[in-house]
Amino acid sequence: MISPSGLVDFFLDPRMPQYLVCAKLKQRRRKKLARADIPHDTEVLVAITFDIEYDFGSSARDATASAAPPFLQELPALAKELGAVFTLFIQGDLAEKFSHYLYGLQDKHELGLHGYAHELWGRAKWFLPHHPVPLHTRRELIKRSLKCFLNNNLTAPTSFRAPDLVADMDTLRLLEEHSFSVDSSAPSYYGVPPMPTKPLGATSRLLSIPLTASPIPRFQMRYLLPFTSYEVFNMFQLATSDDNHLLSYVKEVLAFQMGIGVRPHLVFLTHPWEFKEWPGRKRLGYCSSSNYELLKRKFSLLEEKYQLRYVSMKELAQLVSVE
Repeated sequence: MISPSGLVDFFLDPRMPQYLVCAKLKQRRRKKLARADIPHDTEVLVAITFDIEYDFGSSARDATASAAPPFLQELPALAKELGAVFTLFIQGDLAEKFSHYLYGLQDKHELGLHGYAHELWGRAKWFLPHHPVPLHTRRELIKRSLKCFLNNNLTAPTSFRAPDLVADMDTLRLLEEHSFSVDSSAPSYYGVPPMPTKPLGATSRLLSIPLTASPIPRFQMRYLLPFTSYEVFNMFQLATSDDNHLLSYVKEVLAFQMGIGVRPHLVFLTHPWEFKEWPGRKRLGYCSSSNYELLKRKFSLLEEKYQLRYVSMKELAQLVSVE
């Protein structure tokens, strides 16, 4: 049963059929972006990010994170083979539990914050079961999370990603109050352009850098109606699309960024539970321990086409900063 606020969110969702005309107008850019000439020596900044959270995120039935320990043990080897630096967005309530892994990673990789216990940091969403967390509770959860980091000798995070990419303006102001400089919570699945912005104004120190999504919508028929979707750069995409599609997707994103004067960059998202098999869960059929090799192969493919430079989210913010 969708709540009244969830019902309002449903009708305001830009992927719904009532926004088809707007989506069609955006789609007209696809051919132009496909024809763009991107030189082979183009430097592309790449932030590979991991949300360290409960197994299955918002679909979790229990507050367990069984996939995280073996995943965190594998990260140093993965980083070495890729020659990459990572950003780990960690649930505040897991910082202490996994502190012995995180302490050894923080010298080379960035530790960010991913909410406290995968709660909702903005308004209700029609597709999520959670209720919004009051602002005063969010304030306490930020303080509690930061305390968990500091009490376990972990560097205080300055980058934040809200669970399910749901964060309102109150949350963004709260982040700035607590000295966060990067937010990666913009709802990319709504078609948020892959570009940095300053949501709190030009004088704010908080920079929003969204998870990469194609700026051009795609269409699919459901219940005899046309729905819009925006392809997000994540593990599901890598596991379910072929190499040619990945290359055309990345070219579309980079051509869009270069066309508007934004430094070319990609922000990739995955989770520990996507690197483990889950028998009996058909929806998670793409999850596999073989995804370590898949991730390396897909990024090697991009390295053949572009000059990739791996950076943390904090470094990315410095390199694509908005005046």
